[in-house]
Amino acid sequence: MNRAAPGRFRTIGKRTGFTNTAPGITGGMTGAADEHGATVVPYEDGPLLVRGTFTLQTPDGQIIDPGRKTVALCRCGKSAIKPFCDGTHKAIGFRAGTGRDEPAPRNR
Repeated sequence: MNRAAPGRFRTIGKRTGFTNTAPGITGGMTGAADEHGATVVPYEDGPLLVRGTFTLQTPDGQIIDPGRKTVALCRCGKSAIKPFCDGTHKAIGFRAGTGRDEPAPRNR
């Protein structure tokens, strides 16, 4: 499995209006994930859970194979397997909510 070096990453949805799509993983999801490509759920004090059809890649375009249909992405920055979560957030006392801190950006 190709894992990206520690650092920045981005998810790109096939059917969410994002650009530069690449081959992804087809998940047999229904509902919101099926309509929008992927669903990203921030867990309180934990990772971002990504379900659905998505592609994960580094800023330079290298595809990161998640190896499964649902992945947990690190938000604390301390995971040994970035961009994936390894549970380190629990040991370091990471705190983050599930909602937005600021209003949504406006369409330009």
